[in-house]
Amino acid sequence: MASVSDAKRAHLGRVLVVDDDIAIRRVCARVLAFEGWDVTLAEDGRVALTAIDASKVPFDCVLSDVNMPEVDGYELVRAMRMRDDDIPVLLMTGDPSLDGAVRAIDYGAVSYITKPFSQEALASSVARAARLHGVSRMRRRAESWAKALGEDETDRLEQRYARAIEKSWMAFQPIIDFAAKRVYAYEALLRTDEESLRRTDIFIATAERLDKVHLLGRTVRKAVARAAAEAPADSLLFVNVHGLELTDEELFAADTMLAKMAPRVVLEITERTGLDPAAGPTRVAMLRKLGYRIAVDDLGAGYAALGALATLEPEIVKLDMSLVRDIDQHATKRRVVAAIATLCRELGSRVVAEGVETDAERKACLDSGIDLLQGYLFAKPARGFQTVSL
Repeated sequence: MASVSDAKRAHLGRVLVVDDDIAIRRVCARVLAFEGWDVTLAEDGRVALTAIDASKVPFDCVLSDVNMPEVDGYELVRAMRMRDDDIPVLLMTGDPSLDGAVRAIDYGAVSYITKPFSQEALASSVARAARLHGVSRMRRRAESWAKALGEDETDRLEQRYARAIEKSWMAFQPIIDFAAKRVYAYEALLRTDEESLRRTDIFIATAERLDKVHLLGRTVRKAVARAAAEAPADSLLFVNVHGLELTDEELFAADTMLAKMAPRVVLEITERTGLDPAAGPTRVAMLRKLGYRIAVDDLGAGYAALGALATLEPEIVKLDMSLVRDIDQHATKRRVVAAIATLCRELGSRVVAEGVETDAERKACLDSGIDLLQGYLFAKPARGFQTVSL
């Protein structure tokens, strides 16, 4: 067992990487440490369980290979669930299968990452998985991590975060109603010119680590409301809402700039398992009373979104780009997407396919029953509201 981190950068949280292949462990350690994670390495499931039992500061994510001697990835997940129900586990495999996915769900993993993977895919998958735990636990981890960092490092991180907020701005990407040949909506996407937090997932993870998600959400909502005056009058605006923002009373105030234009706003619930299972639907109902519409984001990125689809009854569902990428080349993806489209129509929801980059992907999505499309094929995110020729 070994620990790998860069003291100047390690601020996102703790990741336990488990793999019997030393080369894979080293690659994961290098990529994740550079991103800002404190990485602990274990060569098999038995060593990983020892590390979990001995850790004073809880891990924010476990990244584990599936095939290992003695205790494999599935057995590791099952053993972990007997110790801690909340630690997100991301499984790595070179041979993903439906049976394996079902087994992983049964044991409590949140998702798969398929080998070989890119550095960007690894970093984004871990960042996403690490956020998949409840509100109270997220805050407890934030407190324990702040203590682990120490006052000086926390102060430096606070300063970087304050600069990122000051230099933040909103980009907008059009969502196309292809059948109607028009821009249906624009998604507001957070950006910052603070170099150390330029990656949006890092920016958001830092807000979580510092318990400043409310500040970030308020900044985003005010920026979108100010920009709305320049948006085409017949288009909607999609605004991402972190699960923790559902505990911010300002989000539910009727006199805010964004609430005054609520009928034009679709709130994307991006942290599905961050929702309180009892209070979450009630809070979402309060937002609907203000006039907002609700979207569930990243359907297909993990297993929890199906639960959100049932409990939140969203007006709009957004497919994760992992389902859309190369959909024209994979019959299974087309069947899955078509099934989701049919289900959503029956539930009264519209579906947006994210990450459409090629004409072939566009055609496959349309053939699968989806006519709301978003991606680089039409426009990249940019300042202001772009027009699109169809």
